[in-house]
Amino acid sequence: MCRWHTAGVATVDELVGAASLAGLARVTPWGGGREVTRVSLAESFDELAGCEASSLVLLTRTCSTQATDYRIDMALRSAGARGASAVAAVLPSRWRPPTTASDIARRCDLALVWVPQGTDLAWLIQAMAKELAGGPGAALERARAALAALESAEAEGAGPGDLARVAGLALGVRIEWPGDGELAVPVMAGGHPQGYLAATGVGGDLATATMLVLHAAAGAASRRLAAIQREREIPTRSRGELVSALLVSDPTRREEMLAEARRLGIPVDGWHVAVHLELSAGATEDEIGRFELVEAAGQVALQACQASGGNWFLTRSGPDVVLVRMALGAPDPQTATRVMRSVGLALQRIEERFPQAGARAGVGGAHDGALGLRASVTEARAVLAAARAAGRAAPVVAFDAFGIERTLVEWYASDTARRAVRDQLGPLEALGGARAESAILTLKTYLDEQGSTVRTARALHLHRNAVTRRLARITALLGTDLSDPDQRLALQLACRARLLGQA
Repeated sequence: MCRWHTAGVATVDELVGAASLAGLARVTPWGGGREVTRVSLAESFDELAGCEASSLVLLTRTCSTQATDYRIDMALRSAGARGASAVAAVLPSRWRPPTTASDIARRCDLALVWVPQGTDLAWLIQAMAKELAGGPGAALERARAALAALESAEAEGAGPGDLARVAGLALGVRIEWPGDGELAVPVMAGGHPQGYLAATGVGGDLATATMLVLHAAAGAASRRLAAIQREREIPTRSRGELVSALLVSDPTRREEMLAEARRLGIPVDGWHVAVHLELSAGATEDEIGRFELVEAAGQVALQACQASGGNWFLTRSGPDVVLVRMALGAPDPQTATRVMRSVGLALQRIEERFPQAGARAGVGGAHDGALGLRASVTEARAVLAAARAAGRAAPVVAFDAFGIERTLVEWYASDTARRAVRDQLGPLEALGGARAESAILTLKTYLDEQGSTVRTARALHLHRNAVTRRLARITALLGTDLSDPDQRLALQLACRARLLGQA
């Protein structure tokens, strides 16, 4: 006699794939979409003649032992005629129905399901009834199984894709990564979404359970992406710190540091292009906040440049950051285009993440060797100052686009030239801080304006008498005759080079 358990509605595959019923398997390629509204237990094949439509009939162990011979044929024909959806047999190994039985089941669109031997049939019927009944209880059971599966997968270091697959299988819901479904939770890394774990076609109590699982899966995926990012950043940061040290190194230690750089695989003997990133002075008034903003913006820019190709390193330059692209081979005609494209992408990513940053970038020329590295960094910094002085608003300015400034910066990049400039402007530098900057700017403007105090005053927005007093102090400190054309030229070049180099 069949014992019936009336319930709700589910498909054969939903039952077989339910997390609480792990181990069951549909052994026919058909019938998975058939609806199941009832579950029954049959102790003999004769009882299949009395089964009801849309039912799943579970054969007892004794009856299942006969499911591999000719006696199953008539039983399946009777079940199919009654409109049954599936017949399940309990066997020690995966069920392989006879060919004749498979043909009958196929014609009736009857699913055949294998239940592993050792399964408690009383528990199985109750579990199936719960799955059919649905409701909060069944949804909670699925969620519990999915959370347990997620915990194990995270411990094994699974990424977002594997976490989605594992959670979806346990929950009985298709979860996609990256997805765009009705139910979606972002996977965060670095403070912004990397994609969404999503599910579609889920409603009722199961939708609530699915959201619970999606949040847990997204949290695990976010932690995994953060760990991967840290693993990538540690060697990148150490190499970037070495590049930073090279830029300010004492000549006596330079060879030692170059040897260390070569050991770490940094192509310091190759060709280098530096990019000086500058953030708006008003991006944040908090000094600590600005430091954190510069750090975060630098990492965003580095990731964008690395994604676009090439070996990129991140270094610091005072309050700003410098990106350096290094290559063993000499630059080809397309190098400049690729660098500018990478820099443009970096600024775009910074703008998306930090709209208040107001980032700009100066791109130095391509130079080879350790000295070339320092020259390109100097050029990148200087071209931003030149663009600012010229009133250029472009977010990216290239050193190659400037004329006399390039010659001046290349000259000022040498140690000899910097010593000469310091010797000439030393008395003004000794004023220190803003007073030194004001004096040098006043002298440069006066020389640029060909000795006109009127035009100098206009350019500096000062009264003519104030300019005259400043110049008197400046000439007294320098002990220079500004009427001598050779001394004027030397001071003009020194002021220009110094202001470009210090920008």
